[in-house]
Amino acid sequence: ACLGRHIELSDIVLEHLTICGLFHDLGKVDVPKEILFKQGELTNGEWDTVKKHPVMGVKKILMLNANPSLRSKIILGPFEHHLNLDMTGYPQTLFINNVSLMGKIIHIADVYEAMTSARVYRPKSFMPDEVLKEMWKEAGTSFDTILLKRFIHMMGTYPIGSVVEINNGSFGVVIDYPEETERSLPLIMLLEDDGKGTWQSGKMIYLADQNSLEVKDRLSILRTISPEKFHIHPAEFFLRLK
Repeated sequence: ACLGRHIELSDIVLEHLTICGLFHDLGKVDVPKEILFKQGELTNGEWDTVKKHPVMGVKKILMLNANPSLRSKIILGPFEHHLNLDMTGYPQTLFINNVSLMGKIIHIADVYEAMTSARVYRPKSFMPDEVLKEMWKEAGTSFDTILLKRFIHMMGTYPIGSVVEINNGSFGVVIDYPEETERSLPLIMLLEDDGKGTWQSGKMIYLADQNSLEVKDRLSILRTISPEKFHIHPAEFFLRLK
């Protein structure tokens, strides 16, 4: 729904998009647990079973005790969320020629979430900025170019929650992008190693607010790093902001 709000969809369409997002994987409840949570690579037959979940999800939505008009507006997103812009992917169908707006949005969000999260078949997740770069390579084929561009702008060059290495050798967590026009210069909470194997909150730095400094003295992001590798839990630092 965040992307829908970012592109200024109407409230009623946002409501439908939110429901689509909640129900997009509903069909997975009918996928056997031994397949859904299997450690390691799935067989071709197991993948075929998994690929049925969009259709199974639509069947469940149609069985909901809900207004028929509402049901008709929330089935396309879950049905299409594994279909690419060029109609490759799954499920293959002859009934539609183009992916709907709901399907395009959920497809972008679903791929991003899947690639930035660990999976039983792929324990290692990818860095958020790396995922955005890889997704951009598929703009126009897998993803709608305009929607993906807006998604990347919304997320920022270094998505909120990313752990980054600063050019002074310190680590930090991307907290926010205070200025809408500065999507590559985030607000960062620096982290301090307490020497006991844990990290403490340090001072806040805003990379866009360094105009008074000499270029050589300005802080900048060198790269994103794996939180797991350095035993950093970004969510903890957001809780400390409260």
